[in-house]
Parts: sequence; structure tokens; C-alpha cells
Amino acid sequence: MSKQSLEQKLRLLRICDHIFETGKYTSSTVNEAELLVSFGFEQSGSAVVLPAGIEYLDQELIEQSLRDVGTMSKLPRIQLKNCVESTNQELLKATFDDGMSDQVVLAEVQVAGRGRFGRDWYSPVGRNLAISLGAKLSRAPDDLGAISLVVGVAVANAIHELGIDVVALKWPNDILLDNRKVGGILVDVVHATTPIDVVVGIGLNIGGRSSTEEIIDRPVADLLDYCVLPIRNKLAVSIIRNVYDSIYKFETNGFRSFHEKWDVLDALRDHAVTVSTSKELIRGIACGVRQTGELCIELKDGKIHYVNAGEVSLDYTK
Repeated sequence: MSKQSLEQKLRLLRICDHIFETGKYTSSTVNEAELLVSFGFEQSGSAVVLPAGIEYLDQELIEQSLRDVGTMSKLPRIQLKNCVESTNQELLKATFDDGMSDQVVLAEVQVAGRGRFGRDWYSPVGRNLAISLGAKLSRAPDDLGAISLVVGVAVANAIHELGIDVVALKWPNDILLDNRKVGGILVDVVHATTPIDVVVGIGLNIGGRSSTEEIIDRPVADLLDYCVLPIRNKLAVSIIRNVYDSIYKFETNGFRSFHEKWDVLDALRDHAVTVSTSKELIRGIACGVRQTGELCIELKDGKIHYVNAGEVSLDYTK
């Protein structure tokens, strides 16, 4: 997908909302229709319409399911949007009397979903789960490096609850099924002084694998390769519960409560990796993570190098 200007994004958002409200839209140009189709809408004659066979998100169902579970100490405030630039951005720009903590935004489609290092994250209509959760942490800023790992364990728990047992985690924020990426995590820090406000964004492929592979030109995993609809609402409930439960646990105990589970899920451990940072390339054997979230790399001389940010290369599709 090409980068959209602000004016183009706003127009695209208005068109998407129009399709959700009326069920169809007649494009003014062929390029516009093709762009809408690239986001998961369908062409029906001269009109662009909502896709069929989709399990759409149901805010009332999600809220009631969370109440029925009855294990959360505080139920979050949930907002369901039809179309947004990104759920993280939507939560970051929102204002609430009590801040962003315990606020959740979900969307059926993102037109400018974000991944790490400014990459696009493709979220076609109804064939993904795009969710952002706000939280306030009273821990020291140095502990922030572990938050994406904590959330990764929480998302893995939610996927396990669907009966899928092939989930793994690739440092720092990739979620894998059978060694292919099914989703990712993006943490935005609003301010890094205690208490720390963070927005945790999660994106998962649920039925959009083929169109996603066409756009990003590499293989990905899809939850619907392992189970069948309806799972989107169920998974949203499970992720909200698991992520907040994990954040509260992290708040009290730090990463040590998650370290053992992370080690079990670690897709990099004992593999040769190359880590690209802003300053250097680091090559060695991945040997787990530290309590503060850094990746541990054993170098040729036997020394352990700790990486707190970077791009890890590993051919985990084989």
C-alpha cells in the first residue's frame, strides 16, 4: 500500500464510515475503488460494499462477556470503531477524565495501521483483530523494556484458549504460529515518568492471510488456518482479560512472573541470529531475555551481549 497523505486518509476514513453506515459506495475513480478493495471491501457491480461472510465485532457482546467472566477487578471502557487510522493513534488522541488507563479501542479496519520502525500493518475489513489497550504503570522506566514481552505472553495465553498450541514469540513483539508471523505488538509510551502511561496495540490475522501476503510479499500465518469462525469476539474478550491480568501482575511482581513462560515460547532461543541496530550488526546465538526485557546474544568469544532494541534476522519460515 502506498503512503496516504493526511487529506487522502481523511477522505478514506469518511468513505469507509459511509460504507459501514449505508452498506455501499460508488467510487469516483477506478483507482479509488481498487484502494477500497485493497482494504478488504468488495466490488459489487459499480459499487463497493461490505464483505460477506465476516464475523463483525459486537461491543455489547464483548462487554457482557467480560462481565460474565467476573475475574477482572475493573472492567475497561470499550470503544468499537468501524474505521480508524490506527487503534493506537485513536487511543493516543482521545481524552478521558481519568486518562487512558483501562480504555480499549477496537476497529474493523485500519487504513494506516502501524508496526515497528514505521512499517505499515495491514488490517483488512473484518479479517483481523486490531485492538489497543491503555494502562498506567507505577514501575520504574527501566522496566518498560519488558512490557511487550509481558503482553506477548498474554496474547499467547489468549490464542491457547482457542485450542491452538503452536504459538511462539519472537523477540521483541512478533507472535508466531508454526514459525510464521500471525501478529504483532506495538507499545507507545505517552510519558516515561512514573506513573507511566502506555498504549499497547495488538494486531492479529483472522482470515486475511491471502490478501496480506499479496501486499507484503512474504508468507504469514492466519488464525483461521487453525480454527473456524466465530472467534473474533471471543478472542477480543480473551485478549482484554489476559492483557490486563498480566499488566496488573507485572505491576506487582515485574517480569519474573513471566520469565519462565517466555522461555517456553521463545522462538529465537539457541538459534543463530543477526541483530541490526542503529549503530551495528550483532551476530551470535540467542540465549533468552533478561528481567528488563533485553535479548541476550552469546558472541563467538563466549561473552553475552544485551540488546534492548533492534531488528532480529532469523529464517524462521523453514
